[in-house]
Amino acid sequence: MNEQSVKKKYSLRFGNKDLPAFLVTKANIIKLIFFTTIYSLVFINIFRPFNSETWIPGINNFNYFIYSSLMVLMGSLLISLSRVIMYYFVKKISIGYLEYLIWIFAEIFILASIYVFMAYRVGFIDNFLVENPNLTLWEAIFDILRKAIANTTWMLLIPYIISFLYLYNEHLIRDVINKKEEGAELCVINFKDERNEVRFTVASDKVLFVESSDNYCIIKYLNNDKINDFVIRNSLKKISADLAETPIQRCHRSYMINLEHVSSLRKENGELTMEFDMPEIKEIPISKSYTDKIMDSFVIYSKQNGLHKQ
Repeated sequence: MNEQSVKKKYSLRFGNKDLPAFLVTKANIIKLIFFTTIYSLVFINIFRPFNSETWIPGINNFNYFIYSSLMVLMGSLLISLSRVIMYYFVKKISIGYLEYLIWIFAEIFILASIYVFMAYRVGFIDNFLVENPNLTLWEAIFDILRKAIANTTWMLLIPYIISFLYLYNEHLIRDVINKKEEGAELCVINFKDERNEVRFTVASDKVLFVESSDNYCIIKYLNNDKINDFVIRNSLKKISADLAETPIQRCHRSYMINLEHVSSLRKENGELTMEFDMPEIKEIPISKSYTDKIMDSFVIYSKQNGLHKQ
């Protein structure tokens, strides 16, 4: 279902790098907006950009805080609207880092333009013209817009960068945890009976081989460095299908071997012979029909376990 939805996406990417999904999840969008709002409120009260303290003559610090809070709230509403649009936009259209940056600078330009419009409405531009009589109205607007863009860039870009680094680090940590959990799941083998019920669970590296005996299978495994047996009612064919993605592979109509305990394979005169890392394990035959599969699987699992075929 997910693959189909991805295929239906239109692409608006100039490059090959897709925008990471963690940037446009609901939870992370809320985190971004909240942090940006707090940062902008602190920024506007400390640096007082756009000469905003002169927009209302005689304003005191408390009233300026209320006034700046309203400005930040208005900006946050704009950013919230932008991010909601982006959230639904990326569901239909795939974008990359470049397009994401263009989107951010569009937010900066629109927000700066709104601040200039507010400055015009409260009469700040008229005062600016009085102080700079050599400028025309449009020159004054352009000069204020340029400064507004510069200040808005600092007001948004810094919290955006900090948020990205935080969310990216959070994403990496979650990814590592997920991989560890997946790895842990892969290291545990569940043996099921003919009713498909789990009857025996053991660490993957503890299993040595599985031998078929009539309607039963004998699982040979290590416990305290001793070889033990566990008998389960099921066919080797069924167990082989259940463990197809594990290192325990079928090599004969009556046997499955754990490739994690195979130290070497040799093919001579069309016959495959193996050496186990435990000398007490008896010789296990490998049928010609399974030879190629066992050799291919051995290469895969030996690489995963850091072994090198000699």
